[in-house]
Amino acid sequence: MPKGTRLPKNFRVYDFYDEKTGLVTSVKTLDTRTASRIKNPKQLYTSMKENIDKTVGFTKETKAGVTVTADMISKREVRIAIPKTTTPDQWEQINRAITYGAEKNVSVKITVVK
Repeated sequence: MPKGTRLPKNFRVYDFYDEKTGLVTSVKTLDTRTASRIKNPKQLYTSMKENIDKTVGFTKETKAGVTVTADMISKREVRIAIPKTTTPDQWEQINRAITYGAEKNVSVKITVVK
């Protein structure tokens, strides 16, 4: 993320805001290794959809003297880190959420971690 774009700690919905481009970014981790998410991969879609919907529904937040409003946003992004042990059934739900994000004009980027 570009230097100086980090929002104050506990800023609602977003973690980064780039004033120059109007890009807001929400950074999340998603543990796909829990028993319930292995048994019911649709939980991943539900969780990701909630994150996407929060970015779309964002209106305004002020924290530590920093204000971001919906009018200041030109692009929305959700970045999600997931374990490399994610199963094919889980990937199907993740890809479904990526498609949902695109339909809502939210870029969803996945990073696979160890």
